[in-house]
Amino acid sequence: MAFILVDGAKQDQGVSEPANRYSDRTWKVPRQQISRLAFLLAGLLIAVTAASLVFVGLVASHASNRQAIDNEQQLFDGALAYQLRTIVREQISVASSDEAVARLVNSLDPVHIQRSFDTLWTDYRHNKVVLISGGGEVLAESFDDYIHIIRRPVAETPELQTVHEKLKLLYQRNRVRVPGGFGHRSLQGVDTSEYALMGFTRIDGKPAIFGAMPIVPDKHAQTLPDGPPTILFSARYLDSLLLKQLNAQLRFESFSFVEGSDPGAREPFHLVSDPNGEPVGTFKWASQTEGTSIWPTVIPVIAVLSVALAALAFGIAWRIGQLTSSLQASEQQNRFLALHDTLTGLGNRLQFNRSLEASVEALPDQPFAVVHCDLDKFKAVNDTFGHAAGDKVIRTIAERLQDIIAERGLACRIGGDEFMLLYKGTLTRAGLTRCAQAMIRAGNEPISLDATTSAQIGMSVGIAIAPEDGATFEQLVARSDAALYHSKKLGRGRYSFFEETFLKEEETSQVTGQERARRQVRRSGTGPAA
Repeated sequence: MAFILVDGAKQDQGVSEPANRYSDRTWKVPRQQISRLAFLLAGLLIAVTAASLVFVGLVASHASNRQAIDNEQQLFDGALAYQLRTIVREQISVASSDEAVARLVNSLDPVHIQRSFDTLWTDYRHNKVVLISGGGEVLAESFDDYIHIIRRPVAETPELQTVHEKLKLLYQRNRVRVPGGFGHRSLQGVDTSEYALMGFTRIDGKPAIFGAMPIVPDKHAQTLPDGPPTILFSARYLDSLLLKQLNAQLRFESFSFVEGSDPGAREPFHLVSDPNGEPVGTFKWASQTEGTSIWPTVIPVIAVLSVALAALAFGIAWRIGQLTSSLQASEQQNRFLALHDTLTGLGNRLQFNRSLEASVEALPDQPFAVVHCDLDKFKAVNDTFGHAAGDKVIRTIAERLQDIIAERGLACRIGGDEFMLLYKGTLTRAGLTRCAQAMIRAGNEPISLDATTSAQIGMSVGIAIAPEDGATFEQLVARSDAALYHSKKLGRGRYSFFEETFLKEEETSQVTGQERARRQVRRSGTGPAA
């Protein structure tokens, strides 16, 4: 049946006008069908739109969660790799020197063994240290702060034997012939994996991270004998202290380490194995994305869409914008946590290392100083007043250091009560002295713990100036630490320049006339002004 529109109304061409005028049956059926069809199309459009929104929301939420988990995994991988490299860098202070070759390889000096092992235990908290000869004998080993000098086959400890065999092959690639024997190529600017082994193992029945490197000369005043190297092996147990340090920059929830190969949980996790490929255990943590749901957000949007289709575009844009903002906020938070100490707000070890590496690359055009400081008597505050008081002391000292350095450099907390400053202000001896004295005064000033109690600690400072005292990352860190150790040795509450420490050590050491002349030229030519 065909219809035409006459004066705003539909008219059946086969029905008379009177019939149309007094009967509306012909209108009701089409109007109901059109209305029903309109509601059906509108409902279908709303349903399709709502389903599309739910789908987009689910996809965006999944992508956001996946990206957040990937960021957490990358952050963890970086923190773990840094912890492993740190062990080897700490070993360098003991294993890379002519004195070490003379007293640990060419002869066996128990006093030097004691001092070297004590350094790794006291300064760096290495729980296990082992000295292994090139012939495959364990010459000395430590159990925390106890040192046992002994001769036994390394084969009695299979995990050490594997490390010994692998490191011998690595050593052969780095060994060089020098007059009178053999040497080792320079470690400066070389990635630690090219001359040392790092990883995970079980030592004394406990899971641990380890580093192992050969004993090598630094200035080639001593030569190495032909044959396999003498090896320094050290490890830190994967205990609560190490996990806490590792998680200090990660801030993961429920961060833990479980021995064995079965993670026993959903992602994220990280399985680690020993040098033989045997599983040691699994790191686990609760991702920040767990427990989130899209439905509480999407359902109200769908309700709005059912009232007005015009709100659809706005709702989709708002939701996508919200998810994008959430992803950006998550990435910004991860970047911030990766580079800042959560207790003080200062930069952390990772930020300091990056800044120091960038500053080293700018040498010699942009000199700077590395200031290494450590609180005196801080352990007594924790033991007497508790860790909450210790945290307040750390925060207060951090604020004071930040006020002192201001815009002239970067202040970082690198762990515990230890701070390092990258100072780019006045680098004259007088300017650095004023800065160090201000830091010591800040450390000596009492810190109020509550209305009636205050703590008074102190601060020791060590200073290394670049490029006079070193032009590499490892040199500047090691030499500022040496200056700090010298301040501690002098009685704490003091500051020392590495050059002064260098001079005092030179007065008590035996060096050739040529070496003395070279050092004299160095001091008189580029030392900081008084």
